[in-house]
Amino acid sequence: MSRSTLPRTAAGDPLLGLVEDRFRLLRHCPVCDDQNDEEVFDRRLDELQRRIRRLDQRIVRTIATSTPGLLAQLRLLAAFYQESANGAGQRGSLLIQTIAEGVMQLEERKSPHQRGALSDLQSITRKKSATNVPADLE
Repeated sequence: MSRSTLPRTAAGDPLLGLVEDRFRLLRHCPVCDDQNDEEVFDRRLDELQRRIRRLDQRIVRTIATSTPGLLAQLRLLAAFYQESANGAGQRGSLLIQTIAEGVMQLEERKSPHQRGALSDLQSITRKKSATNVPADLE
């Protein structure tokens, strides 16, 4: 593969598998299982939630090495917003930072001509976010 192109395949990028595992666990929620024994149900649900949180922690701390990896992280970020009444919370904030780092690393692999467009976008984004910072965070 040429160093001047973005890696578009997920070969070597564990994020696709991690994110898919997380959503697979959600689909196998014990709500569909036998609910006659509430204690068994609660234990299964608790274990499932712990496994999902562990996967979330791994995903949030893993920097994407491919475009599909970044897209998988964005899918998870959208899920964080859907799962919480208070936005994405701390997990979402950390994931946004990780996504940004992944974008920057992928950007470094692009040719100088391709980098110009992202650089322009970053300066616009910085200017816009600087004007939207609440006074108590400045």
